[in-house]
Amino acid sequence: MDDYRLRNSRTITFRHCTGVPRTGTKRFRNRCEPSPYCLAEESIPFVIETRITLGGSTYRAHWGAAIDLALPVNFEKQNPSFFDLPQPRITAVEGGGFIGDTQRGGSCNCSTIELTPHGSMTHTESAAHLDAKEAYVADVAPKGPLPCQLITVLTQPFRETNESYNGFEHDEDLVISAQTIKEQWSEVEGIQALVIRSLPDEGKAMRNYGERPAAYLTHEAVELIVKRGIDHLVLDLPSLDRYEDGGSLPNHRIFWQLKPGSRAHGGHRTVTELALVPNEAQDGVYLLDLQVPRMLCDAAPSRPLLFPLERAP
Repeated sequence: MDDYRLRNSRTITFRHCTGVPRTGTKRFRNRCEPSPYCLAEESIPFVIETRITLGGSTYRAHWGAAIDLALPVNFEKQNPSFFDLPQPRITAVEGGGFIGDTQRGGSCNCSTIELTPHGSMTHTESAAHLDAKEAYVADVAPKGPLPCQLITVLTQPFRETNESYNGFEHDEDLVISAQTIKEQWSEVEGIQALVIRSLPDEGKAMRNYGERPAAYLTHEAVELIVKRGIDHLVLDLPSLDRYEDGGSLPNHRIFWQLKPGSRAHGGHRTVTELALVPNEAQDGVYLLDLQVPRMLCDAAPSRPLLFPLERAP
């Protein structure tokens, strides 16, 4: 048994279990501990059990029950549209007599794919989104699962809050306030990531946000998230900020603690936007696997996966 102690006093335990040989099979040559590879003469599956301690409670991870938070990238139908950025395109490679399309007689499929992550798909950003001197998203994205909470919040008109934005807000804007987040978010020690599902959520998979502007967070909401130690934020909104914010992206700057003309104090953090949280996902604690390709840029398409945690006996 190997114990890995992470920051915030979290303990994750990996237990390698050989299982029981089937009747009539030969005995194991070697036990599977401490290696996860079982050297049985017949193929017998092994089990990796992960236990994690958060806030004084021990949980067991369900690796076979992943919940996918990524929007599918559809090359034939409408994807979400933000700032009227180009939709994803896929075209067959052609040249020198080669056609990369088997439906057109080619020997194989080979395509050129054009993506604009900020506008039409689930994507993850680093502070390089605001300042090219900051780290690329691939360099700050977590390289393994980390403790996470999922909360569901109701949006409300800005005029009903006592909170702030940067002066471009309208009274009728729908926002997520710090007060609303506090009401739904019971702090659990050791949590590094937060997924926020906003309601109502009709049509998010295909919505044109130029025609129907999205909700956004108040400054106080982002400050609360930073204060509670969240390094990786996942939203089902197209942006942490208002659609028209004067070009200053104030909430992004609060999250990355990035003042104009200075370096980011929160440059290790990421924000994921345009996620889609399925209805069957229940609020609670999870492990988040934030899958980001190794692209050396400010933002990349991503596939956040939630793995349920249940209290261990």
